[in-house]
Amino acid sequence: MTNTKGGAGKSEKTKNRLVSASRDLFAKKGYSETSIRDILEAAEISKGNLYHHFKGKEFLFLHIMEEDHRVMIETWREMEADLKDAAEKLTGFAELLSRMSINYPLMRASEEFYASAFTSEEVVKRLNKIDIEYDDVMREILEEGNQDGSWSIHHVESKVKILLSVFYGLDVLYKNDTIQQRIELQKEAISVFIHGSINADKLNDS
Repeated sequence: MTNTKGGAGKSEKTKNRLVSASRDLFAKKGYSETSIRDILEAAEISKGNLYHHFKGKEFLFLHIMEEDHRVMIETWREMEADLKDAAEKLTGFAELLSRMSINYPLMRASEEFYASAFTSEEVVKRLNKIDIEYDDVMREILEEGNQDGSWSIHHVESKVKILLSVFYGLDVLYKNDTIQQRIELQKEAISVFIHGSINADKLNDS
C-alpha cells in the first residue's frame, strides 16, 4: 500500500523549501532579476517539482505575497483588540502599513511584480482580493467612527479609496523618511482628511 500521508508530507516540505529559497532570492535580487534557474538551484529541486506546486514564477511570488498579507491581517486583528475607538484604530492601521512597508524585505520585488504585465486573470483576481481585504479593514474603521462619534463622514466607500491612497502615497513618495517621520505625516494627513471630509460632505449635501 502506498504511504500517501508520507508522500504528502514530503511534498509539503519540498514546497516550503521552495518558498523559503525563493523568498530569500526575491529579497536579494528583486522579482525581475530572479530567474527560474536561480530558484531551482537555490531550492535544490527540479523544474518538475516547481511546476507541481506553482504554475510559474508569477504564481510563486503571488503565493508569498498572499502569505505575508495573511500575517499582516492577523497582526492587525490582534492590534485592534487593544485600541479603544475608531480614531485610535485609524492611526494604528496607518502605522502598521508604514512599519510593514519600511521593514518589508520584498518591497522592491513587490513593486516590480505589480509593475509587470500579468499573464493570467487568476493573478489579477487574487491581487484584487488582497486589495479588497485592505478596503474592508478601512471601511470597518470609518463606519465604526461614524457610530462611536469619532467623526461623521458620508460616502464611506469613496473615502476608503481616498484614505488608503493617501497612506500608500506617503509611503512611496517618502520611503527614505524614518518610520517616525512617516507616522507623523500620517497623523497630520488623517487630521486633514477627517476635517476636510466633514466640511466637503456638508458642502456636497447642501
